Amino acid sequence: MQIGTFHTGKLTVACVENPVNAARALRPLLAANADRCEKERRIVAPVMEALRNSGLFHITAPRRAGGPGHKLITHIETVAELARACPGTGWAYGLLSGITGTALGLGPSMTELLFRHGGELFCSASAPSGNATGVPGGYLVSGRWGYGSGCLHADWALNGIMLDTAVGAQPAMAFLDLHDPACSIEDNWHVAGMAGSGSNMIVAENVFVPEELILKPSDTPPPEVLLEMEGLEARDRWPMEPLFPLGVLAPMLGAAMAMLEHVVEVMDRRPVVGWTFTTQTASEALIGMTGRAAMEIDSAWLHVRQAAAMLDEAAQQRVLTGYDKARIQADCGYAMELLRGAGERLMDVAGPGAFALSNPLQRFWRDLSVGTRHNALNSHLSLELYGRAITGRASNIRLIPDIGPVPVLSNDR
Repeated sequence: MQIGTFHTGKLTVACVENPVNAARALRPLLAANADRCEKERRIVAPVMEALRNSGLFHITAPRRAGGPGHKLITHIETVAELARACPGTGWAYGLLSGITGTALGLGPSMTELLFRHGGELFCSASAPSGNATGVPGGYLVSGRWGYGSGCLHADWALNGIMLDTAVGAQPAMAFLDLHDPACSIEDNWHVAGMAGSGSNMIVAENVFVPEELILKPSDTPPPEVLLEMEGLEARDRWPMEPLFPLGVLAPMLGAAMAMLEHVVEVMDRRPVVGWTFTTQTASEALIGMTGRAAMEIDSAWLHVRQAAAMLDEAAQQRVLTGYDKARIQADCGYAMELLRGAGERLMDVAGPGAFALSNPLQRFWRDLSVGTRHNALNSHLSLELYGRAITGRASNIRLIPDIGPVPVLSNDR
């Protein structure tokens, strides 16, 4: 990670004072286009134009780049608000805005190359599915990266690669120009849910990437150095490992909230066919199930806020340990389990009519069911990780190889 000041003069970053309110104002437009988003498997044109005009793509852009530098929790809340109308749009927006904010925080040697007209957007597929061979001035990169959410709207992809070096292959990240003829998008995102995220395959065949657009682990100062460096902003100290699971949880929060709203809205006039209750609200059992689902969603938010605070607050004061990161991963996995459970419960309350294709509930349910099955949110493996951290065992996740030492257990984060 190179840190510097963005002075290309090509970009005027809109400072959105309250991104959540701005996202809420866009919900009617997203809802009106949600079915079309699913069918076309991308953010549709009128929604994309509105998002660009709103300035929401730049809410995590650092202040040194002219952005508002909003907190991580604000980004999560904004994504969730959009997803209450269209989870697919919310998912793609979350990835595009998050990675674009990262690009805007880099040094001038990179931003001068990346921001040619100022409105560029960035996606990312971080798995090291590509290989890079050194050539004069840079590298030739080839590879195939699945799950490139938002790639249909991006100008650049920040993708994982293995660098061919004298000491063997080393992991790194490369900025791929998606407008380069040697790059392409393979249309393979045909799924039961989250179709609107447009998470297609990114393909590169001997794409030239200049040396300046390769991010190597050695370029990033250690956390203890970042903690003492002056002039940095909060996002510069966010550890990388928890960012992705928190990011993909955000649209799932919105999807579950939308389901609750849809169910509650009709309960006092929806009959319970075949039973003696005149409406769903006449049944204490259905009311109790609705209350439990609402509590599950509330609880998921508590875990997400707890995890985000570790990045927005704790990481600004001390270096987060592997144990901290394991607990954040467990927060995310458990929140996912709560949200999926709430969704299933709400469909039980809504009844068979909720599965009609004309009912938006089934779309939210499918999006929630598929999105919460992302490997980054696997609740069983995440809770195993936390159990391993507590009991002093080895990590089971590649991204956080060291999950010790075990602290004195308490209620303090």
